[in-house]
Amino acid sequence: MYLVDYHIHTKRCGHACGEEREYVEEALNKGLREMGFSDHVPRFYNPPSPEVKVTERGMVREELDGYIESVIKLRNEYKDISIKLGLEVDFVPGWEEETAAITTQYPWDYIIGSVHFIPEWSYGYIANEKEHEPEEIYPVYFDQMAQAAESRLFDILAHVDLPKRSFPRLDPGKMAELHKDLAIRLGKAGAVIELNSYGVRGSKLGDVGVYPDQGLLRLCRQHGVKVTIGSDAHRPRDVGADFNRVTELLNNVGYREIAVFNKRKRSMIEWED
Repeated sequence: MYLVDYHIHTKRCGHACGEEREYVEEALNKGLREMGFSDHVPRFYNPPSPEVKVTERGMVREELDGYIESVIKLRNEYKDISIKLGLEVDFVPGWEEETAAITTQYPWDYIIGSVHFIPEWSYGYIANEKEHEPEEIYPVYFDQMAQAAESRLFDILAHVDLPKRSFPRLDPGKMAELHKDLAIRLGKAGAVIELNSYGVRGSKLGDVGVYPDQGLLRLCRQHGVKVTIGSDAHRPRDVGADFNRVTELLNNVGYREIAVFNKRKRSMIEWED
């Protein structure tokens, strides 16, 4: 099989561990054909006032050059796996110009766009469940994710139904309605989304499954959305973790190809060779 892991962090983000080399060795041990480091971007946005608390989830700007140099060095050293240079960037409405600046001035192979917070609510993690109900959270989150796709700033969109990590899903009918609207907008924007295995192991609600749910993924396929694969690894052992669940989902929905990237150019390749 031709499997890739394009969503791998490093300890520079402050909430991952291990050395970059350990991640590469794990990818080799698991037989991956490509891997990509995509650590969290240095913060490029500011809240509307200094009193608003911001959760720092990315590397500091002074570490960016070292991050790039480290990945390129490993790429030159390891010849049995293709190592890509990526970056995970939060989509923050109103900060598109700053986003474009950091995503165009370095030799990235791909940029992952993600949504971790809703600026109108907080600069932490999505929402405080004491202040916002799932019925409010899911529509707002999906709308911001669709806006990220429509901005065309990103090559890949991460964990497109992330709220299920912390907030109960809505009733099936309402969920299907929201999924359909999101899939239509993603398709019109020509988006690539990742099948992200972090939901299997990284949720306070237990195993919430791969991001996205099968129902949403099936709608995405119907509307022409392409896919790639990532583990969202924050520890070396998580590289390629739970990819059996990912390939099962690919098969169930009928995806025969995945997107791969080089210097921000997308190619499609059959994963089940």
